Amino acid sequence: MRPISMIAALGLSACSLLAVAPASAADALQRISERGQVNIGFADDSPPYSFKDDKGHAAGYSIDLCGLVVERLRQELGKPNLRVKMLHVATDQMARLVGNGGVDLMCAGVSDTPERRATMSFSTPIFLSDVKLMVRTKDGFKTAADLKGKSVAVLGRTTTEAAVRAYSARAGVPLQVSRVVNADAALSQLRLAHAAAWARDETLLLGVMGRHNDKQDFMLLPDKLATEPIAIALQRDAGLQRVVDQALALAVRSGKVEALYDQWFVKPNRANPNGLKLALSPALKAEFDRLR
Repeated sequence: MRPISMIAALGLSACSLLAVAPASAADALQRISERGQVNIGFADDSPPYSFKDDKGHAAGYSIDLCGLVVERLRQELGKPNLRVKMLHVATDQMARLVGNGGVDLMCAGVSDTPERRATMSFSTPIFLSDVKLMVRTKDGFKTAADLKGKSVAVLGRTTTEAAVRAYSARAGVPLQVSRVVNADAALSQLRLAHAAAWARDETLLLGVMGRHNDKQDFMLLPDKLATEPIAIALQRDAGLQRVVDQALALAVRSGKVEALYDQWFVKPNRANPNGLKLALSPALKAEFDRLR
């Protein structure tokens, strides 16, 4: 196995989105073969799924899983030297770039939702994400119901905003959604009490708490606003879908997927020095077992 987190050793680096060529009429596998390169999108602020390490290279759970897909692509296409181009992709550009084939694989903390399936396809789930709320400990909030009428920070153009609004309507707890441009802005709003809570993927919130010295000042509320499957996103193409699904099934059967899960969600690692200590859930294990 040659994980993409080790791409630095191959002399590959993140490139500008301006370098992404639009997809041709050819199918995805033919397009990748003809260009001799697979374009992989990632987010730099979604540890442990994808982030930039201290050398500025893409790393993380999703990145390593996509490394296994690349190895399968090399075998499928008979191109052992198939190049990899890493592309930082903003959330508001993801649907367009994946949909038109400019990005062959989107390897980050991408939620698989019905809305997104209208323009792109997804692998089998690689994680099941609970959307939760982070609050300041000193504010004394115990459950989401305590936030009635309060402001909740969310990253704009993400599925979390929809999850907060749906929860608010379902639970009868009016919440004011405050859109922010990135995670730093959300944390700043929470620290300054401009927002009473920050809603995001539980693993991402735990990662934020683990990387800051004032982690004791924050806590997660027990309420689950939503649970979403996280997956590798790709263009709607039968050939590429088959290769992605085969790669993940083989990785599950060999034990590689659970080893990577343990590396990124349980043990200390580059994204979370103290480790997230999130044991593999029965629901996610059941998803993996379907591939065995």
